[in-house]
Amino acid sequence: MGTSDTDEMEHPEDAILVEATLEQLKRAAARVLFEFKEMYESRNGEPMEPHGDLLLGEAVVFEEEMDHCPAQIVAIKISETYWYIISTSEDPPSGYPTTKDAVKAAQAEEKKLRIIIEFLAREEGTKLVEDVRSWKPDMKAEMTDVLGIIRKGRKKWVH
Repeated sequence: MGTSDTDEMEHPEDAILVEATLEQLKRAAARVLFEFKEMYESRNGEPMEPHGDLLLGEAVVFEEEMDHCPAQIVAIKISETYWYIISTSEDPPSGYPTTKDAVKAAQAEEKKLRIIIEFLAREEGTKLVEDVRSWKPDMKAEMTDVLGIIRKGRKKWVH
């Protein structure tokens, strides 16, 4: 049984698509993370040094500076102006002690994403895509590449 192009977007509530600048994304991350560091990843998931404008498939990870289960906001560049944004945190090494704890962690991620959405909706020059599944790249040729980037990002970052 194969997977459809929309399988990786089955749960759009755990990510958003936004047209924004990297500076706007940094300000949004600052709304939900206390003290954080920025890390950059290549399309292959390898750490890299920041370099001007990120390229298609590269990501910036805003990670809270804490030892245990740091919260992360991941922004993956999927076109010249659009970013795929995921709010996540590292799972505890031994897992969550109870289902209730796991639910609380998921609710915290949803709240962070909601705060980011509200912040970016007020930012001039941003455009939110309400339903990630409805967004289509400008060119059909980009579709496969973009869906592959989203699929890879979801696989790595959505816990």
